[in-house]
Amino acid sequence: MSIYYKQFSSAAFLAGGSLAMAMILYVFRKKNKPASGLVTFTLDKAKPRTKVIKGVVDAPSRTGSSELAGPVIRVYFGSQTGTAEEFAKIIVKEGRKQRMNMKLVDLEKFESSLFPGSFGIFLVSTYGEGEPTDNAKQFYHWLLDRCDGKSFSGTQYAVFGLGNTQYEHYNAFGKLLDSTITREGGKRMVKLGLGDDDKNIREDFEDWLKQLWPALSEHLGLEQSSEAWMDEGVQYKMQVQSHGYKKPVINGCTFQSSNALDAVHVELLKVRENRELHKAGERSCRHVEFDILAPDVTYETGDHLAIFPENDASMVKALAARLQLDLSLYITVKDSDGTSPFPCPCTVEEAFVRYLDINSHPRKSFLVALAEFARDEGEKKRLLNLASKEGQDSYHQYVVQETRNLLDVLNDYPSVQPTLECLVELIPRLQSRYYSISSSNLVHPNCVHVTAVVVEKRYQNGRSFRGVCTSYLSRLKQGDAVRAHLRKTNFKLPKEVSTPVVFIGAGTGIAPLRGMCQELDHWRDQQLPLGGNLLFFGCRRPSEDFLYEEEIEKWLGAGTLSRVHTAFSRSNDTLGGGKIYVQQRVDENAIQLLSLLDAGACIYVCGRYVRPFVRRRV
Repeated sequence: MSIYYKQFSSAAFLAGGSLAMAMILYVFRKKNKPASGLVTFTLDKAKPRTKVIKGVVDAPSRTGSSELAGPVIRVYFGSQTGTAEEFAKIIVKEGRKQRMNMKLVDLEKFESSLFPGSFGIFLVSTYGEGEPTDNAKQFYHWLLDRCDGKSFSGTQYAVFGLGNTQYEHYNAFGKLLDSTITREGGKRMVKLGLGDDDKNIREDFEDWLKQLWPALSEHLGLEQSSEAWMDEGVQYKMQVQSHGYKKPVINGCTFQSSNALDAVHVELLKVRENRELHKAGERSCRHVEFDILAPDVTYETGDHLAIFPENDASMVKALAARLQLDLSLYITVKDSDGTSPFPCPCTVEEAFVRYLDINSHPRKSFLVALAEFARDEGEKKRLLNLASKEGQDSYHQYVVQETRNLLDVLNDYPSVQPTLECLVELIPRLQSRYYSISSSNLVHPNCVHVTAVVVEKRYQNGRSFRGVCTSYLSRLKQGDAVRAHLRKTNFKLPKEVSTPVVFIGAGTGIAPLRGMCQELDHWRDQQLPLGGNLLFFGCRRPSEDFLYEEEIEKWLGAGTLSRVHTAFSRSNDTLGGGKIYVQQRVDENAIQLLSLLDAGACIYVCGRYVRPFVRRRV
């Protein structure tokens, strides 16, 4: 979404997350289960062959020494929804496999005194109006206000930015950080990497990694192939213990999650209403209302709601059946620092439902790990080819374009039987998804509304793919509790309600604009004079997906909106039979728009394909 004051600004957010550290898992089983079940997750013919010694399952090591050597290389992350943190953990894990002395650092805990003369790798997301993420705000202000000309003197560094080209301030924070470090005396090890979430940010990251490893090895005086992980495979350990059925306490210890997601204050919301917005057609769009239960929790019009989704229970059961896993087992996952990648202890079922993103695209390194567990040599070769440089096009087609998840891959490669420790280490962390709130706090002070199209793709072979969060939203029933987080934004109406505004939105881009119209309608009820407010809205057909049509007509009749321009791209009612898009309506009314801009109007734009057009026109 964007606000225009005769210039452009934008809001962007990402999603993603992972578990990329070596793990120790404690598995607890019902009392009536025999202790001999210790080898439940290490199948006899799995590759590489594993052994159980005193309850410890060891994968064969492929490196000579596990000791870390050389200078400390700090890997910093600034992450809003977890993707940058996931990428940072991947680098730390792979670096430690190569015996590099890497340390993961949340930018919220940065120490400026450590920068000069050090090695630093930065992975930072851009959020809001070109802003840093919440955990990087203090670091961001330090960059702007406290740098003294030599704050990064002798720092050997690399930066990878995460952003979205649909927004004006694409990767603004990453670009600022890269140029600032250079200006402050730093030495760039590899060219600034820019990940585009509008296309395939994970491929962008992996391409950048292929440049990072040789550059880093050169600066450290090491010999390293850019695809060494293809040869070294995956390393993990798993400790198995028998325990009772109830949630256990291990030696009085608790295991703190190291994931930044678990440091976010989570609110429990209750579903008040969940209804279908589309009037016809195969697609589904949900309008979901959530009651805010805590009396001290508030929001403002234009804010975001982060939903912590859960994987579909049927998919979890299908995956468990395919892997012969007991979902009732209690597990505790612990890394070398004594922390866990998600809250523990929990059952395998809870880990798969709440914490592991089993619906995500398997990374190439994941395919390499799966290949090690293939009993069929032909399947092993095909998986390794998909993960290779030569198989890049095949990987993109098979995994990305055809939206395959872990279960899809396992069904296509029946001889592959990975162990639980492999899955917990390599499956990404299930991330929250951010939605623009489609209600106003002035009208609904204790309730937030979300508008979301259910993501679903169907293929000729009968296979289908459904988005994690939108399918989760579609399954919610009245009274269900949902874990969520409210986040403030700068996407706000002008302070003076008499300032004319122009809303331009397509599809679910109407969501935050609906909240703003509710707010303007509230002020009209209070007898405050409004400006000449316009709405441009586009969808496919008025009889199918004209979202909130009755509300828009009501605002138009009451004078909250002075005029509404609609565009229907697939309607037979369109004069001349051609497709009409909201961009064309904007062009047709260019003179009116320019006069409003000259009068001080603000333009609010929401919609993936609308923003670039408006940016070019205004």
